[in-house]
Amino acid sequence: MTAGSRVLAGKEQVEQIKVAEWLRQCTDLPFMHIGNERRCSPQQGALLKRMGIRAGVSDIFLPRGNGQFKGLWLELKTETGRPSPAQRTFLDDMRNEGYEGVFAYGANDAIALIREFYSI
Repeated sequence: MTAGSRVLAGKEQVEQIKVAEWLRQCTDLPFMHIGNERRCSPQQGALLKRMGIRAGVSDIFLPRGNGQFKGLWLELKTETGRPSPAQRTFLDDMRNEGYEGVFAYGANDAIALIREFYSI
């Protein structure tokens, strides 16, 4: 790998990896990361918008219900991160559709919220 092809993970990405690894190793929960944090050209951005990309979509979706909600949308922030208005709106929209939507501040908080939601 050349120096130019390396991708350095920021603090939020490191926390995301911790959550994904915990989910894979310690649960059988289906989940996906929504890769909405990419950078692209204005032309690619316009194409993605036409294809349906939406600002504010949460980082993690767990499509398994828990008896009360259809599934869990989780927006992962660093411990000092702040949700954007688009992220708040997205989670409000998901709650209106029968999903739970939460903000987590770091991997430990995310894991605790997932454990609580699924009683594990």
